[in-house]
Amino acid sequence: MVKTVLLFFVLLSTFSAAYSQYSVTGKVLNADKKTPVEFATIVTSDNNTWAITDYNGDFTIKLPAGENSMFISCLGYVKTPITVNIKNQSLSNQIFYIKENNLSLDEVVVTAQKKDEMATSYSIDRNALTHAQTKDISDLMSQLPGGQTSYESSATQEKYIVLRSDSRSEMDNPSFGTAIEVDGVRLTSNSNFSSSAIDGIDGVDIRNIAVNNIESVEIVTGLPSVENGDLTAGLMKIHTRKGKSPLEIEVSTKPNTKSYSATKGFDLGGKKGLINTSLEHTQSIKDRVSPYTTYTRNNLSLTYRNTFGPKSKPIDLTYGITGNLGGFNSENDPDRFVGTYEKQKDYAVRSNLNIKWLLNEPYLNGLDFTASVNYADKKSEEKKNEDSSASLSAKHSTDEGYFIAQDYDENPDAEIILIPPGKWYEIMYDDDKPVTYSANLKANWMQKKGEFINRIKAGGEVSFAGNYGKGIYYDDMRYAPDWREYRYDEQPFINTYSFYAEDKVIFPVFGNQMDIQAGIRSDITSIKGNEYGVVQGWSPRINAQYMLYANKSTLLKYAKVHAGWGDAVKLPSANILYPRPRYSDQLAFASVSDEAGTAYYAYYTVPITTVYNTDLMWQRRRKLEVGTDFRIGNTRVSLTAFRDKTFHPYRQAGNYVPIQYKLTNQSDLEECQIPLENQVYTIDQTTGIVTVSDATGSYESESLSYTDKNKFHQNYYYANGSSVTRKGLEWIVDFGKIKALKTSVRFDGSYYSYKGINEVIEEGMSTSANSSDGTPYKYVGFYVGNDAVSNGSETQKLRANVMITTHIPAIRMIVSCRFESCLYDYSRQLSEYSNGIRSYVLDDKDSYIPSSSSQGIYDGNNYVATYPEYYKSIHDMETEIPFLEKFLWAKENDPELYNDLSKLVKKSNRDYYFQPEKYSPYFAANLNVTKEIGDRLSLTFKATNFFNNTGIITNSKTGNEESLYMNGSGKIAKFYYGLSMRVKL
Repeated sequence: MVKTVLLFFVLLSTFSAAYSQYSVTGKVLNADKKTPVEFATIVTSDNNTWAITDYNGDFTIKLPAGENSMFISCLGYVKTPITVNIKNQSLSNQIFYIKENNLSLDEVVVTAQKKDEMATSYSIDRNALTHAQTKDISDLMSQLPGGQTSYESSATQEKYIVLRSDSRSEMDNPSFGTAIEVDGVRLTSNSNFSSSAIDGIDGVDIRNIAVNNIESVEIVTGLPSVENGDLTAGLMKIHTRKGKSPLEIEVSTKPNTKSYSATKGFDLGGKKGLINTSLEHTQSIKDRVSPYTTYTRNNLSLTYRNTFGPKSKPIDLTYGITGNLGGFNSENDPDRFVGTYEKQKDYAVRSNLNIKWLLNEPYLNGLDFTASVNYADKKSEEKKNEDSSASLSAKHSTDEGYFIAQDYDENPDAEIILIPPGKWYEIMYDDDKPVTYSANLKANWMQKKGEFINRIKAGGEVSFAGNYGKGIYYDDMRYAPDWREYRYDEQPFINTYSFYAEDKVIFPVFGNQMDIQAGIRSDITSIKGNEYGVVQGWSPRINAQYMLYANKSTLLKYAKVHAGWGDAVKLPSANILYPRPRYSDQLAFASVSDEAGTAYYAYYTVPITTVYNTDLMWQRRRKLEVGTDFRIGNTRVSLTAFRDKTFHPYRQAGNYVPIQYKLTNQSDLEECQIPLENQVYTIDQTTGIVTVSDATGSYESESLSYTDKNKFHQNYYYANGSSVTRKGLEWIVDFGKIKALKTSVRFDGSYYSYKGINEVIEEGMSTSANSSDGTPYKYVGFYVGNDAVSNGSETQKLRANVMITTHIPAIRMIVSCRFESCLYDYSRQLSEYSNGIRSYVLDDKDSYIPSSSSQGIYDGNNYVATYPEYYKSIHDMETEIPFLEKFLWAKENDPELYNDLSKLVKKSNRDYYFQPEKYSPYFAANLNVTKEIGDRLSLTFKATNFFNNTGIITNSKTGNEESLYMNGSGKIAKFYYGLSMRVKL
């Protein structure tokens, strides 16, 4: 595949030829006031050529002969398309007018718009953000086809973005594979160590991104350009305000969230450029009944922009810095135990520098350099109340051997700390300070020969991700349970070097335009001083679009098709690459408690070798999509079908390691002649022999007898799971505006199907402490996928929405009503194995043997058992023993073995476990109103689920009726309202 793409570039280069460029000079004016508009950007539709107006609104841009499509954009104005037709001569004194962005305009868009791109992508501008009263960027998911308003939850819960996925819990970590950028700064969790996610893998918590300063958002769900790497699910690009603007103050309130913000764009005068500044304070409470647990965001951003050099070869410089001080705090919650709390900082500093140099040379259009730093302080603190009527021990040993608990005041560095009986507070800190440094240099070329246009981009990117945190530690080490130091700042940085090249070719086919964009990206991961060494991956991608028909004078205005195919790779995180060291602590001795409840404990500690899985492959998603866009009259239709398959998803796995140690029981101590009150205990670190001495010296020391024990300890590491498949259909139908009613109707929806089954052999063991002979449990099962009844699941959902929008420019008001529905909601647990049978039907819930009728696990209501493929004994870890064969033999010949092996059998707890779970359709309706009062004041009112639908839906799996708000997450949003007020000064 790599050779094919490279050959494509070689063939295209044969068409490369210098082409003539002509100067176009002009002026951009305010359409109403006829005054110059400064710092307006004029950019060609391919984004390769651009110009910026000066303080008089003047600009100069070089363009090839022919028809050139461009856009004029400026903060506070409507993005305006223009066309310049050049007939082999330069043009001068061109005048273009742009309108201020307000509700008095004839056309105002408050929905996500599908972009005219080969890869499926959507744009959401400031009008849509304001009208939706967006509290955080997770709200934007409801703007996509089939998107639905999320269950109203406060910002006290972490928020993540998933694209073309239904749940964060799907097997390939969809939030981890969703990339988020703010002004070119990639927000990443690659260097995070603390995580609340399943298996420690999760995406970016987006709560600290302020929304008041966002100008527009671009969401790419298709296959993005190869200049975008380290992703699998999709990409969200956030663009903040840049330019001159009046002071805007906004106050927003919702039941759980209050927000206050101010933004202002300053003209520094002369040629000193512009500064845009923004300040936002947001506070969210967990529960209105007890509003004490809070999340706070205090966000400050500064952006400087200026243009240097001659107009024919300008340099556009943008520098931005954003800081956030905030976080989660439950310290003031009176419902918690006195003195206990949880806190977590959400501090962040993001800095970005972007320099664009438009060279306008025949073989080099321009250079684009971006550098960024993203630093976060996510230090958490938890204070818990603990109590015990007997003494406890805190294990801190990191060397192999036997250690006995010691009093902290006598030896604070002891491997085992004795915690006396009583009550105490335990304060734990998790100091997590991830940082990412990155830089990107990109060059653009354009060649034209007749109607053949060839646009090439090539570049390189470097990224260094690490952590400056201390890791987990405690306020008082005497109460630090099972703690071993693991400093995040001692783990090596993840260094990534990327190179990419992409060619976009435009040429006529049968009289209509064909666009083909093909590229390849190489990501090289280098981890200094680590077993992984250097890993390289390739990501070929190709998108194509063909205009089938275009004629503005007919009923069918246009029709085009597009398709995309290629790979996207997600790099592993620090949690995946550097699993925490594990230790086995086995109780080797416990003394008799004295009258105060104090007892001494000894443990045998074995450091388990940390597994750096050098066979780990980087997670890859192969994306395929096809679609069509057409317009009939005023109705625009967009249809896109996709099929994604994820290979080698990251997954936490475990293996069991046998250990042997000596155990001295209370019965061994009973034979000791030394009086209990005078007994002093020591243990030999190497042999594990416990010695009892007499504190008074009246008795000779005695060595106690012991019993040899064999036991398993589980170690964890990261590996790759089996592939995951998604497919779906998305559509948008915009019926256009009914001018007499000033109303437009939009119908959008999606069908989504997911299936994930893990067939990788993984180890599992019984939770039972002992085998039938009283020894520690001695068998390990090797299961297909995991040691659960199911090893996968499937989901299907059909969602459809209707949005009716009425815009009355005369009174500067927009009213929209969005009806959301889920017409089909299906899910099912799966147990499958391509090389055989994984699960079997049982005759009844108490049985462990497969039913003789051999019913399928999906047929009817049946209790089901899952068996390991084979098992191993602690006494022989080399021999794989087929489980089911031995299990059936043991039932007739070895009752003790049968009883032990039955503990490895995983059984369903309900007879309907594998039945499909379908819900009856459910609906909700949302109302939004935005009203401008003059040029200074505007109001937005929002009522979510304004019919207050609290209906009941039926679950086909259980036959029960359930609330739409079940399980704390809900199928639809609860009724709530919000109000925002904006004042321009």
